[in-house]
Amino acid sequence: MKLTKEDVTPSVIFLAALVTLLLGVIYADSQVTEEEKQRLQKTLNKFIPAQGGVRELTKLMVKGVKENLDYTKSNNLLKLTSSFSKSQKLLLLSFGYEMSAADGTIDAREKRYLDLLHRRVIC
Repeated sequence: MKLTKEDVTPSVIFLAALVTLLLGVIYADSQVTEEEKQRLQKTLNKFIPAQGGVRELTKLMVKGVKENLDYTKSNNLLKLTSSFSKSQKLLLLSFGYEMSAADGTIDAREKRYLDLLHRRVIC
């Protein structure tokens, strides 16, 4: 899939940050549950329009973030969110907390991951 500069909209950047953050939460405790997979899909579907190539782009984002372990590189998320308002950053973080509770418990490693991002990205 070839992207142009016009394709990289604020919504696409938010989606990329969301993918990165959610995968970071999912992999923080080294256990990917079915509930987390379902929550990931549900959350991402909220941001994917029915028309256009965003669904395919999102699949590529998920694949790339997993393969490159981008969720372990907080500087990547910092760059993605640099133009976000504080409200957008807090919304992003709230989806992370929602993901961490998807399997019924918030693992200490998931909480540490979110706390680190809160300090580095939000503040």
